[in-house]
Amino acid sequence: MSRVRALAPSLLVALLGCALLRITLGSDLYLQYVKEGLHVPLIVSGLLLVLLGAGNAVRRLLPQREPVLAFTRAEDGSAQWHRRADPADPGSRDHHEHEHGHHHGAVPRVAGLLAVPALALLFFAPPALGAYTAQREGTAATVEQVSYAGLTADADGPTTAMSMAEFIGRGHDPNHSLEGRKVRLLGFATPGAASGATPGDWYLNRLLVSCCAADARRLRVQVHGTDPAPATDSWVEVTGVWRPVPDAPATAAPVLDVLEVKAVPKPRNPYRDAPPGSDAS
Repeated sequence: MSRVRALAPSLLVALLGCALLRITLGSDLYLQYVKEGLHVPLIVSGLLLVLLGAGNAVRRLLPQREPVLAFTRAEDGSAQWHRRADPADPGSRDHHEHEHGHHHGAVPRVAGLLAVPALALLFFAPPALGAYTAQREGTAATVEQVSYAGLTADADGPTTAMSMAEFIGRGHDPNHSLEGRKVRLLGFATPGAASGATPGDWYLNRLLVSCCAADARRLRVQVHGTDPAPATDSWVEVTGVWRPVPDAPATAAPVLDVLEVKAVPKPRNPYRDAPPGSDAS
């Protein structure tokens, strides 16, 4: 029993490494939790954890010889060397294993909590963040004002595909660069009534991450139309025309008068705000 307890931390480290490798090697699952630039560091970390855990487990399985002499310090500060009990003595060996197991037994029980996320990644990967996060207050991303180049239309008509961040930035552009322009945006839908939108309106959202899903921030556009809103959390491509809202606060979501809504699959990288139809989307 003491040997099993001694192996538990090593096996847990290896399990965490396997979980990282499972979502990074031959899979895009890691994109649901971290940004794309962390792909290689995650693979390296997973390999190191597997090697470290396996190596430590092998070391613990090999027979260990106890030193003949041991150093102890008394309560009065004096130090002395004393001879250990003979490891060949069965009684001495049982006593040592009991002390060893008692000393290390509490660590695996606490560290074992780390097995929960590792097993989750191995057997059922949690989905990317979606409507629940987008509807929370305090998650809005700030879009800074920049100078924009002239808009170009798609090859198939006078519609411009753009990222959510560009549309929001242009929506607050005093030069009204979006006026009269049909645009296409990509995002997932959330209801609008609970956030103060007019009846029948809904929100198109994207979530941005700086490092991982824990720091996700929301980009959103208020969509105005007469048709029923798409299902919550469904990914859609929306074509519409920007509606100017005089005296709207800088933090207000810009409004899009919808012309067409088309259901699309979730993009490969849900946290990268790319125009619809691009490779990144």
